[in-house]
Amino acid sequence: MKKLISILLCLTILTGTVAVGAVATDETVAEETETIAWDGDPVIFLQGFTGSPLIKDQGLETEETILGAGSEFDIAKILTSLPGILTGIVIYAITGDSEMLANGFADLAAAKLDNMSCLPDGSSKYNVTTFPYYAKDASVATLVENGQEAFIPEAGLTTAIREYVPDESLYIFNNDWRMGQVENSESLDRFIGEVLAITGKDKVDIYALSHGGQLAATYLYYHGTEGEVDNVVLNVPSICGTSIVNGLLGDGAANFSMDEISRFLSVMLQTEADLRFLGKILPGEFLNKLLKVVFVEVFQPVALNFGSIWDFMNIETYDNYKAKHLDPTVNAGIIEKADKMHYDCMANIGEGLRAAQASGVSISIMSNYGTRLGSGEAIDADFVIDTASTSGAYAAAFGERFADDYTPKYTVCDDKSHNHISPSRTVDATCAYLPENTWFINGQYHGQAAYDSYSLSLLLKLLLTDDIKDIYSDPDYPQFELAQCPVDAVYAKFTNTVSGRFTAETDTLLIRNISKEHTLVIRSLEADGVEFEIEKKTAVAPGEEILIPCSGLEDEDFIEVEMVYARKGKPLSSPYTKTFYFTAA
Repeated sequence: MKKLISILLCLTILTGTVAVGAVATDETVAEETETIAWDGDPVIFLQGFTGSPLIKDQGLETEETILGAGSEFDIAKILTSLPGILTGIVIYAITGDSEMLANGFADLAAAKLDNMSCLPDGSSKYNVTTFPYYAKDASVATLVENGQEAFIPEAGLTTAIREYVPDESLYIFNNDWRMGQVENSESLDRFIGEVLAITGKDKVDIYALSHGGQLAATYLYYHGTEGEVDNVVLNVPSICGTSIVNGLLGDGAANFSMDEISRFLSVMLQTEADLRFLGKILPGEFLNKLLKVVFVEVFQPVALNFGSIWDFMNIETYDNYKAKHLDPTVNAGIIEKADKMHYDCMANIGEGLRAAQASGVSISIMSNYGTRLGSGEAIDADFVIDTASTSGAYAAAFGERFADDYTPKYTVCDDKSHNHISPSRTVDATCAYLPENTWFINGQYHGQAAYDSYSLSLLLKLLLTDDIKDIYSDPDYPQFELAQCPVDAVYAKFTNTVSGRFTAETDTLLIRNISKEHTLVIRSLEADGVEFEIEKKTAVAPGEEILIPCSGLEDEDFIEVEMVYARKGKPLSSPYTKTFYFTAA
């Protein structure tokens, strides 16, 4: 049964378009953000990839929601594929051969994808639109009044925003996410104008997630100096694409790690259950064979006609894949828009964002780091998008750190008194698009800010107030911080400085249990040259913190603190190990 559950969970993550944790909320947020005072600007929410619903033949008798709110599986197609999938599961469970399962699942995926297909010029194969499209239909107040709450996305985020912003001032922007961002940025420009006309306000605030962050950045590049936007928060934006596309659609074989998939599932499902058993009962060979079939044989033929997929290609790989997959004549429509996105917008996005900033737009970027790219490459990422693509920063290869004599790039911020190097010595933000306005969260997975009390508090203040001008405005929100999702269970910092830093006077380590369910048992703390005064099996209750005296930091400039801990009542034979990185302040 565990093997069957693990297979279904992985298939859901690999092919699903719904954020499975979207209904969860973080109950600690209200306490930490109660000082927020909304600035009065209407807020526009830009969703991630596949977030906007797609509707075929809207308004006709043949209307069908093919993706998003109100969409349903075609039962006939499911029944057609089901025997092959079930037989494949049985064969895999007995023999370990996954071919029939993978092929059966590929047939089901192919059937689902047909309705959202595009033609070789990038236009839609069918009559497909989105809803709500116009601002008059897109405020949360209107959606609630019309019984269309299902069209309000990302419940964790929108619920938090609605604590401070009235429903009539919160708008959901939908776009055809299959199209390119240059095209969609014009739709966003139109939508902003409609919101301003309806509300009578002079400016809007924008919260943009993932693919929506790339869209907002593209809009700012082309329209950011026009004076219609006040605050913009780009949360894990795919500003310059993501290398995961290369692994899934390119020549290289994807190499997903089941251990990483297990932790990713825990966060996505918002469960503190230990899912590490998946790595023991579901071999990585099965997962990667399934990926090859589903993405290369099924998804790639459809996706390569999406302008959005080409926008996910970073500048370094775009020319190579364009030459390989696009015909200059047949695919001329895709090429024209993708060329503009890469050679104009992406190539100059830093200058474009800074120009919008200089004209009065407050732009904040929230980027994640400290996790390997999901497809297996040694790229620092948040499992889905490269840290470099979201922020413009330079990142060391995953698993490596900068040499002791590393010299920062200083290409955007050349002030030597600014410390834009992460405590882990893996991220250099001196070359980021906006070095003074980019916050980095270590260990947070893509799109999980709503379930991290620290990150949600930060994004709400950046979006709804003018309290935080830059990374120096509030010591509670330093440029580099650790993820504080309950699934991660434990947080640590030295008490006399900001997260990830210490001084010669440091003599106390704070450990906080951020689990909501489990008492943690700290089994050991170790760092070269440092002594911690801690008893074995020190217990920390949920939501509580303890102070650990320490000594030996005077002559250090970089330390790694390795913590081994377990959950009380769980087998101590399966402990967790977490490493915290600290540099001298």
